[in-house]
Amino acid sequence: MGVIRVLDPDTINRIAAGEVIERPASIVKELIENSLDSGAKNITVDVQNGGISFIRVTDNGSGFMKDDIPTAFLRHATSKIREEADLRRIRSLGFRGEALSSIASVAKVELLTKREEDFLGSRYVINGGVETVFEDIGCPNGTTFMIRDLFYNVPARRKFLKSAVTEAGYINELVNRFAVSACDVSFSLMSQGRTILHTSGNGNRKDAVYSVYGREIAEHLIPIDYHGELLSVKGFIGHSMISRGNRNLEMFFVNGRGVRSNLLYKAVEDAYSTYLMQHKYPFTLLMIDIDPDLIDVNIHPTKQDVRFSSQEEVCSELTGAVRETLHDSVLIPSMEQEKEERPKYLERVPESFETNRLQARVSENAGESLYHSPVPVNNGSPVFETTVSGPSDEGAVFPKEAPGHQLSFIEEAHIPEENPKESAPQEVEGDFVKLRSDIQFRIVGQVFKTYWIIETGDRMYLIDQHAAHEKINYERFVKAMNTGEVYSQNLLPPIVISLTIREEEALLKYKQELEAIGFVIEHFGGRDYQICAVPTVLYRMDARDYFLSTLDDLAEGNATVRPERVYETLASMSCKAAIKGNQWISETEAKHLFAELLSLDNPFHCPHGRPTIITMTKQEMEKKFKRIL
Repeated sequence: MGVIRVLDPDTINRIAAGEVIERPASIVKELIENSLDSGAKNITVDVQNGGISFIRVTDNGSGFMKDDIPTAFLRHATSKIREEADLRRIRSLGFRGEALSSIASVAKVELLTKREEDFLGSRYVINGGVETVFEDIGCPNGTTFMIRDLFYNVPARRKFLKSAVTEAGYINELVNRFAVSACDVSFSLMSQGRTILHTSGNGNRKDAVYSVYGREIAEHLIPIDYHGELLSVKGFIGHSMISRGNRNLEMFFVNGRGVRSNLLYKAVEDAYSTYLMQHKYPFTLLMIDIDPDLIDVNIHPTKQDVRFSSQEEVCSELTGAVRETLHDSVLIPSMEQEKEERPKYLERVPESFETNRLQARVSENAGESLYHSPVPVNNGSPVFETTVSGPSDEGAVFPKEAPGHQLSFIEEAHIPEENPKESAPQEVEGDFVKLRSDIQFRIVGQVFKTYWIIETGDRMYLIDQHAAHEKINYERFVKAMNTGEVYSQNLLPPIVISLTIREEEALLKYKQELEAIGFVIEHFGGRDYQICAVPTVLYRMDARDYFLSTLDDLAEGNATVRPERVYETLASMSCKAAIKGNQWISETEAKHLFAELLSLDNPFHCPHGRPTIITMTKQEMEKKFKRIL
């Protein structure tokens, strides 16, 4: 007897369900698409436990005919296409006929539906692919699906789901995209009995963007309306000031269907290449209309991937459309307006690095010594107040300074007396030499504006200035968290930011951890929040931009507040606040940097694992030059 056999229908359905239904958000997507195809103008999504235990999707669409209900739950049963040729001219969101059968095979499903012309509606219950109830019932016009106990019969799949909050976040992001694409439909999203989103469905796409993504994004949109040879594009692109550190706000809808396409990402990012810094991504909400014969959406069961038959032409045309819209828009405010409206907290306060570097250049031009005419620290800079909170001020790293005084590690570190004639105290640990904070060293110089050579005893050390400063910043953050001694810079005035629903969820989830490292955040009404203070290390940075990028980083993680997740964020903060490679600093500043670095328990690696110091002994160098064999 042969070993190859045809699988039973139940096993086939569960395998197919694994491709279509990956998580609760997959169910919500399929049901909303069916609702939109039915002509619904009001769609409500209600989830419990992130959709793992309960999902309800209600619409006021056309409803099911009673005789069609059992057939609708069979594989490849659909009303959207009739033959193979229809695949080349698809305009509906659903067409494969796999969604309902896949959902029913891995969950307990209850359907309530009624057409406007029918006197009674129908109730249909199917659990794990097995019909249990089919009866007449009184219910409103439209359709309601109730999905319970997802993957109850496939425990291997259920255990791979993330936490309830994370799964709810995926659903939230999905409904957001439907709400801004189908702006003539009113969407409501509830989670754990709380209304998270409600849109009016008035057909104004900008109003939908405001409801979903907040005031700040809605105020900085650029309308786009392009009609070309291959495609038409409508919607909005964003000013550079509302860019983000990931592609979460890049949205593309091809013939009404939300899609992911590296081709479309590339086209838009090429258009923005001269408007955004590296690793920044724009806000885009583009409704692309194209001949269905030129695309293929039947690539994956989720129907989110799309393939274009004329890729280069589509990419070029979209890039041109976005670039032309950007070029015709006023992206830079006038100087007069900036002077009147620019908040003081956005004015950069020079750190000692900047002050000394500028002074050095002025002194060099004037033929003076670097230290003859020190530049005043506070010359018209906005006032910042340094606050210290915690159980005690005793042993604090940061001194309390007068308002306006600039704090940096240069003022905090102990500077050892330089005496190269004395031998340097060292502790040998394996192949490494542990430098102590009381070490005497001589700075030889800087190479490539990034690396410093220091000499002590019979050893030479190469120090990466960025990695060293990053390590120092990281240790400050960790100490603040572990000791409760939080050092913050008050912002006058506070920064008011409008968050998206996703960003707000991340803030509420991690608010305690953010405050533990020095952020002071207050609710300002609606989804607006004000940042009243930032960690002292970040005082010279654009606090608004950095805070939003931090929320994006946190939102990418799991919902549970893992300690390692917080430390990853601290490492990112430390990196962004550190001096950079290829940045000139003075020898005095470098000396303070190394002194504080060497005072750390483990100065050898930055938080991301890169070495801060490498060393070579005099003997090893002499071997390189063949002085000794």
